[in-house]
Amino acid sequence: MTLYPEHRYDDHGQLRPPIWFWPIALLLTRSVWLFLMAGVTRESGSEILTLFYPDRMSLYLGLLSDLPAMLALLAYGGTHQKTHSVRAWLRRRSRGLLLCSTLSGLTLQLHSLNLQKWSFSWPTALVLIGSLWALWYLLKSRQLREYAVDEPHVQTVIGADTGK
Repeated sequence: MTLYPEHRYDDHGQLRPPIWFWPIALLLTRSVWLFLMAGVTRESGSEILTLFYPDRMSLYLGLLSDLPAMLALLAYGGTHQKTHSVRAWLRRRSRGLLLCSTLSGLTLQLHSLNLQKWSFSWPTALVLIGSLWALWYLLKSRQLREYAVDEPHVQTVIGADTGK
């Protein structure tokens, strides 16, 4: 008996991450994606980075706070083959990694707002609301907790007698 509908499991019997895993992980790794996009554009890459991160140290701190969420993203899938691999270990800790990234990102956002004397801007407000919602979801989601600890189900053959 399974707790979730069949479409929530992959071909190997492992739970797929909840649908909100992806937007939260993308939100929490926004510095990494911005850094990669700036690297791709080459000529205007440094201008893009200075637009979002005027101080280099804030970029480095953003990348550092995004690292746990990036590890949680990299841990998705492939753990059915080796249940004792680093990737499987990271999957079992993906909720904690996302929480760590959320809390460090919120700390950086609040510090930045404090430096700006709490001046209002829509992008900052939306990111702050998204981060607070992500924190709430990560703390309350039963599906995410079960996704993190789920291991592949061993399929039993019906009618196979091993003891008789």
